[in-house]
Amino acid sequence: MAALPPSTARKAEHLRLATGPGVEHRTGGGLSAVRLRHRALPGRDLDAVGLTTDLLGARLAAPLVVSAMTGGTPEAETVNRRLARAAAEHGIALVLGSGRALLGDPDLLRTYRSSARPPLLLANLGAASRSTSWTAPRLVDLLGADGLSIHLNPIQEAVQPEGQPHFGRVIERVAATVARLAPLPVVVKEVGFGMDRADVAELRDAGVAAIDVAGAGGTNWALVEGLRDPAAGAVAEAFADWGVPTADAITQARAAAPALPLVASGGVRDGVDVARCLALGANAAGFARPLLIAAQQDRAGEAVAVLVRQLQIATWAVGAAHCADLGPEHVR
Repeated sequence: MAALPPSTARKAEHLRLATGPGVEHRTGGGLSAVRLRHRALPGRDLDAVGLTTDLLGARLAAPLVVSAMTGGTPEAETVNRRLARAAAEHGIALVLGSGRALLGDPDLLRTYRSSARPPLLLANLGAASRSTSWTAPRLVDLLGADGLSIHLNPIQEAVQPEGQPHFGRVIERVAATVARLAPLPVVVKEVGFGMDRADVAELRDAGVAAIDVAGAGGTNWALVEGLRDPAAGAVAEAFADWGVPTADAITQARAAAPALPLVASGGVRDGVDVARCLALGANAAGFARPLLIAAQQDRAGEAVAVLVRQLQIATWAVGAAHCADLGPEHVR
């Protein structure tokens, strides 16, 4: 069997390592410390509680996002097909994995897209690439996507042996991509180390349509890279608890950009965590590792159904009529 190209082999290794042990932040994202009020008199029937959400011009059945994970490898084809089917079945958003490999080889399209079409589908590129603003329209067109997610991964790029930590003019590249893709939306997300309020303010001023704070608390991509290479592992260990915890990242982002849609991800584990994120100020919540594991076991649809039901029960149990009503008044 012919050897995989280096970038493809790296993606396959990422997919294998991301579901294994030793890749999560050593400290949590702060969501477990957020206690929601419990109402023994919820005031309505459970089935009367609403979850529909408008995000980036799309109507979602629940404020859930399947976060960017993979593409470009044989296993990615299976994973993405299952995730797309689950997202379409339950009416939630899906962000595809980095499309850089697809731009180099359009024959890889089947490893990203399937016949299932979620109500909101975003393509994905890394901010470190100096060609993002020029290649984004072609990628969105190839994938038939509704917009683009740009991921920020400075720590990962710095630790990765093949990394390209070219972040000197990222904000200019983001602004250029926003202009080039308009009127399609551009979302910017971290990959799991969170964002400072100053970052959010810069991105707001660059015209992005939404931000995914992707706080520290879930998968730590420095540790993933450290498992790939002993030298990288020596560097990565110091960043095992680096970053802005998810709960803090949400509140900082909401303060810096009160009107900007926020997606909360980074250690979000279940529907109660989603309710916590919404109460802190997020508009939706994203999942990666839990749904990747579920997709590999061919139970992605079942896993999403559980998340939706958990969120509905949590919304009901705090006394809210709709998940969009969740706010500080529902936090103990």
